[in-house]
Amino acid sequence: MSTPTSQPETQAPEQPADNSLTPEQEAAAAISAELAAETAAVASKKRKNSDGDGDDDDPDVLASYKDYGRAYLRLGDPFTPIDEIVQHGIFVETTEEIDYPKMDTKQRKIFDRNTASWEILWRLIGPVFRDRMILLKKNRKLRRRVCSQIGAGLSGSRGEDANTLKKFVIDYLQANTEDPVDPPLPKTTKIERGYNHKLTASLLCPAKKQANDATYEGIANGTIKVTGRMFPRFFYPHDWVYDGENLMDKLFEGHLMIRTGKCILQGPSQALKPPGAHRGNRGNAAKIGARAMTPRLLAYIGIQTLFSISSLDTWQQTDGGFDYEQFYWTIVGLFEDDENGGILENFNHHVFGDVSGRPIAPATADTSNDDDDEDDLETYRAMRAKKARLAAEAEAAATSTSSSTSSGAT
Repeated sequence: MSTPTSQPETQAPEQPADNSLTPEQEAAAAISAELAAETAAVASKKRKNSDGDGDDDDPDVLASYKDYGRAYLRLGDPFTPIDEIVQHGIFVETTEEIDYPKMDTKQRKIFDRNTASWEILWRLIGPVFRDRMILLKKNRKLRRRVCSQIGAGLSGSRGEDANTLKKFVIDYLQANTEDPVDPPLPKTTKIERGYNHKLTASLLCPAKKQANDATYEGIANGTIKVTGRMFPRFFYPHDWVYDGENLMDKLFEGHLMIRTGKCILQGPSQALKPPGAHRGNRGNAAKIGARAMTPRLLAYIGIQTLFSISSLDTWQQTDGGFDYEQFYWTIVGLFEDDENGGILENFNHHVFGDVSGRPIAPATADTSNDDDDEDDLETYRAMRAKKARLAAEAEAAATSTSSSTSSGAT
């Protein structure tokens, strides 16, 4: 499959130019031809597979809307419906003056998030896609057919990643992979994971809580509420201990998420290998054109990691009071104002073998927070602000002392 950086290359045979067609009609004809060609290509691939000639990992397969959905899943927004993103994009592109000042804080966050998602989507597919969607703003039925194809690729790849981790994550649980998982966990079912097993429970446990039976019992009976705004312990190294002040220390340096990230992007066979190990053009990173970590890509790895060690057997957005979408945007929110670049560099080192790289697309942070629950992102920000304030006070004191000493000497 070619890297998804341009309009789908699968095209119907060229038709003679018809000057009587409007730009809207030309766009509709082109989109319809692409969708028909993709349907024919899928049927042809199925025939080859039935004859034993297919290769699902063939890097030379031409890009399709489903392929772009697979890329957008990891690089864009895995939760908001594609049709909603495209509809928002058309509004942004065609509205002369957006009444941004009248939006409240939550509305602005959602607006900015969807605007960034739209830009990621059309840049993945190409500017021709953007132009055609704008031309088809009154033809939502046809646009929905395109969005349905993109969405099918997205949901299919989410399931593929979940199924891969369901099997292989057991090998990644222990910091020292030579230590056995005791009692053993099956790779084919998940009912024994989550808070039903001490090892997965310790990894899922909120970072500010003690990982012990009392905490797990409190979570089970509802006296301890776990939400998507809390940091799980697998964000940190296995020997990290919360002391009330260190929530920002060693964040995302835990072994599990680094391994699951390598599994998703480079393949299960590379997850436990040295930094930078990859499968060439056959890994997901190469297929989707990912050459560096982004906040959204990291957040996607986060939700798949958490789901893989939960007891849920099928994907769903919520698990009791825990919301995976909220968890996703909490992770993205850590990178507001280009902060915490060192986290991305660390993942670049492990996944791609180098701390540097070129981001695929911009990302806008959004936490979608309410006000009434425990919020580790807000705690993190408060600690960071306190650290900056203390540093400023220390610098001011040092400057004052230096000035006094100079005056005394005079």
